[in-house]
Amino acid sequence: MNAPSLHLVQTFVAVVEHHSFARAADALGITPSSVSRFIKTLEQHLGTPLLNRTTRAMSLTESGKRYFSECHQALLQLRNAAETVRDEQKLPYGELVVSAPVAFGHTHIVPYLRAFLAAHPRVQLDLRLTDDYADLVADGIMLAFRIGRMKDSSLIAHKMLENRRILVAAPAYLEKRGVPQALEDLNQHECIVSSASQDGLLWRLFSGAEERTLAPKGSVKVDNADAARRLCTDAHGIAFHSAVTMAAAIAAGDLVQVLPQWTGRETGVYCVRPNRHIGPAAAVFLAFLSSRWR
Repeated sequence: MNAPSLHLVQTFVAVVEHHSFARAADALGITPSSVSRFIKTLEQHLGTPLLNRTTRAMSLTESGKRYFSECHQALLQLRNAAETVRDEQKLPYGELVVSAPVAFGHTHIVPYLRAFLAAHPRVQLDLRLTDDYADLVADGIMLAFRIGRMKDSSLIAHKMLENRRILVAAPAYLEKRGVPQALEDLNQHECIVSSASQDGLLWRLFSGAEERTLAPKGSVKVDNADAARRLCTDAHGIAFHSAVTMAAAIAAGDLVQVLPQWTGRETGVYCVRPNRHIGPAAAVFLAFLSSRWR
């Protein structure tokens, strides 16, 4: 025997749950006569009465009790299955391509990835650490983190963190070479030159309303902040780099700020994306990092 149609079973369960043909009809959005017809069709299909009906009362037959118990549980499972599928559609999923500077990524993104991926197992993260400004559209990058002032472009930019360049050195280097007391003293020190940007080749420093420019001199030039940070912590010299990049080393005591009254201009850490539409995976990734960075 074929199983009865689902709408017949749903009608029967609704009648039992509401203890009334009329109330079941309201709940299902059909007429009471339709409810009566469906129940009769179901009983004929099963070959046994399910309900004892009088003008004043309604009760389940023994077969009806057993059938209701099974059908009620089956309908619950169907509803739960539907809810599960609907909930899955709300969860972030799919590939998420993210770009970030090397040192910033190692310090402020990589340490949180395990927790993020554990919380969002359906996201496949493609993290690309590079100090080059990638073409987001051509390279299929959904989110990029960039440090510095944002130039006018078609990209959507959102400021995530405050930032500025600071002078830093290792305690061991300062113990050996002395602590600079004035900006001019830097000319007598080993400076770690960065070719990653113009600000790394020509240091622009501000103290209140005063601005000074310094052409750093040193025996080594690097093209990314990670190398500069490593050379600096190895007591090779003084670096002029983003505070957010050097923050972890300062907190650990591996670096200290030099001439704190002199810093670079205020900039920021920005998240940029190609367009205003942001998918659920990108949205939860930004929210997750924002909560950690706070």
